[in-house]
Amino acid sequence: MELHIKTEFDCVLMINGELFERADTIHVPEYDVVYVTVLPLKITLLPYTVKLCGGENTSSEVYSGVRLDENHYLLTLSPRYMTVYATAPIPPPAPASPIARLFSLIKNGDLNSALNMLSEDLKQTINKSDLNEFFSGYDRIAECTWNDGNKFYLIGNAGAKLHSYSMKDEFIDDIIECE
Repeated sequence: MELHIKTEFDCVLMINGELFERADTIHVPEYDVVYVTVLPLKITLLPYTVKLCGGENTSSEVYSGVRLDENHYLLTLSPRYMTVYATAPIPPPAPASPIARLFSLIKNGDLNSALNMLSEDLKQTINKSDLNEFFSGYDRIAECTWNDGNKFYLIGNAGAKLHSYSMKDEFIDDIIECE
């Protein structure tokens, strides 16, 4: 199974005792217990350990692990602050990819800006409510940075679904659910 780890802060990771600077894709045995220790590089953040048991979905205040499909598992790590009542956390940087920006705009209710990211052909076939409905039921997006092409997972309570998108003249031209 491929373990993909995304972090919102600078850190190094210890995975089953081995140190990693990045863990975009790590091969781990599917049904083994995997321990991921997060070692933040900022003194105001605390380290913590996540126990992954056989690819089961797991979550807490500072991490979320979800099985994307039979071969991929995504672990998302958030910072752990020293105080219970920390000052407002530093917001994560704006999404860099077009599909992540589109998802962020829709989830923040800025449907006009979201529509402006679409190609003219796609704008003619859908409206704001269609766009909002397509992404409803999903609370996170995970891009397949380990894979070529414009593929991403939409993650919600019902699990994760693989999608792909195409671009035309720097605008999103189509979004398709993969099988």
